[in-house]
Amino acid sequence: MFKQLRDLFRRTEPEEESLNLSFDGLPAWLDAREEEIGNELSGATEPSREAILGILEHLREAVARMETAEGDEEVHPRLRDISRKALPGFAKSMAQILSRELSGDPEAFYATVAEILKGSLKALKGQGKYLSSVYPDEMKEVRAAVKDLGREVNTMTEALARARAGRQQVEDVRKSHAALSRIREEYAAVDGQVREYGTALAEAESAIHKTEEDLAALKRHPHYARKQEIEERIRELDATAEEAGREVAALRTTAVHVFRKAGKMAEKAGDSAAAASIDRALDAYTGGGDDPVGPTEAVMPVILAMIQREELALKNQDELRLFSDTETLPAAMKRALERQRDVRVKRAAEQEALAALPVVVEEQRLATALPGLRREAEAKAAAKARAESQRETLQASYATESGNLRSRTAALAGRDAEVEVPDLPSP
Repeated sequence: MFKQLRDLFRRTEPEEESLNLSFDGLPAWLDAREEEIGNELSGATEPSREAILGILEHLREAVARMETAEGDEEVHPRLRDISRKALPGFAKSMAQILSRELSGDPEAFYATVAEILKGSLKALKGQGKYLSSVYPDEMKEVRAAVKDLGREVNTMTEALARARAGRQQVEDVRKSHAALSRIREEYAAVDGQVREYGTALAEAESAIHKTEEDLAALKRHPHYARKQEIEERIRELDATAEEAGREVAALRTTAVHVFRKAGKMAEKAGDSAAAASIDRALDAYTGGGDDPVGPTEAVMPVILAMIQREELALKNQDELRLFSDTETLPAAMKRALERQRDVRVKRAAEQEALAALPVVVEEQRLATALPGLRREAEAKAAAKARAESQRETLQASYATESGNLRSRTAALAGRDAEVEVPDLPSP
């Protein structure tokens, strides 16, 4: 029966509802909470502030009484003399300390009173330590007042610590709110960049695809067969030119070898005319001249005469063939050089015809443009990837800061709190 009656009359504590706040409405709530913290601080410290005002007035009166007090006459004269000399300085210091004006703001009030307490303790430890013997009752009263002042300051310290902690919580919530607002702005800008780079990349890739298609279409064009025919002829002419070049080189090598030996023989024999003729032929072959035929024809009688006199020995079939008479080497060299010139003329004509073909001009234009388009696409792809990475980083930061905002708001409110943080735009 007793249990039933107890349960019937038991008071049920109402459950505190969860606090719901909108993201845009949060700053106004923080302003109100900050004002509430200030009001709570003012109310919590008002008794101490009133008590402190009374303590300070009491201190002033106690110090003032000391200045007119006779003091204990039974104290040793020297000690009494020291005390009376210390009293004016102590009274002056305390008067200066106690003259500070107190603000109505609790924190400013606290700061001033803390300085007053610090100064009073310093004065008691300084000149005040000489006064207790002569003015025991007065100093006891001063010390008691200072002790009361310290107690009230400590009481205010606790209230101020709570207020400062609350204001720090308000500041933390403001920082989270500001961070989320900044992230939203940065996200919108980065998301726009991702879209812009994506569009630019698609355009670059489309241009690459079209260029590649145009190049492929050119190869199917009827005129492209003409291009391939000319290119094939150019390749054939290049092969002929290479062959002619080898022939000229072989002739030069053999001729130079024989001329050098002949030149040494002529110098040894003291035949300056023969030596001069051979030197001119050597210069034509080794000096980069295009037409050594004339100097060759001029020197051949000299060379053949030396061979006939057995002054100059020929070592292989090429030397024997080319220096068998006065006409073989010059004629062979002339044919080889004419063949080279003929190939060069024909190749230049074919190259000119190739360059004039519209398909060649267009192919060159497309082929030249393609690398630039690919570089542009690579640059756009890299920029898009960087912007996407930055967007992902902002998304992660937004999620983290959203959690911070909710937990900090709940801690500030002292109960469950839900802040409606808007989602970031979907990519």
